[in-house]
Amino acid sequence: MVDAAEEQDRGALAAELALGLLEGAERAQALRLCLSDPVFAREVEGWSTRLSPLLDTLPPSLPSSRVWDAVAARVGARPEAPSMKPLRVWRAGALISGAVAAALALFIVLRPVEPPARMPMAVSQLTGNGEAQVLAVSYDPQNGMLQVGSLERPGDGKRPELWIIPQDGVPRSLGMMAHEGGAMPVDPAMRPLLAADATLAITMEDPATAPHAAPSSLPVMTGKISII
Repeated sequence: MVDAAEEQDRGALAAELALGLLEGAERAQALRLCLSDPVFAREVEGWSTRLSPLLDTLPPSLPSSRVWDAVAARVGARPEAPSMKPLRVWRAGALISGAVAAALALFIVLRPVEPPARMPMAVSQLTGNGEAQVLAVSYDPQNGMLQVGSLERPGDGKRPELWIIPQDGVPRSLGMMAHEGGAMPVDPAMRPLLAADATLAITMEDPATAPHAAPSSLPVMTGKISII
């Protein structure tokens, strides 16, 4: 596995090769790496594409000959033509830093904002005898909440209880419903049962003895679950 320091060195080597800063053995080593490592070769190509146009816009700027003569006189050495390599390295470092910052800013600005993935929802339309009344029910698995519509209030003091009936045919209580409808939390153990083709049913039960292990009467409304 390539550690972070080695990865950084390879990135700098790719940038220097793309900008023509390597000479001799260093250049030969980088070229051999291009031939043996496709990832490194693509990195060199990427740096070349991004940085070459920027490098062309910076004109060379060297100290005057008087400066080099003064330096040579102080160290007692013969003045030599200044090397372009330190300047190229400085320019490459500045360009790499600037290009990385610009690429990061461009990525942040132009990166498409992907909407969060929406989990499928379970929905059902419960109907009673003669389908005179329709009750809409939806379940959001992301927050584990049921949304149910309102029901007519009977005069006997009983309240609607919502049941889930999976493929095994055994009703499980999801809880007592409010007549005005609204949100109902679903017990985590019951959530997997709210699947496609399961049946939702409502019976009228005594709230004083809730929750109930089984319905005490026939359902007044039923409906199949669909996943959307």
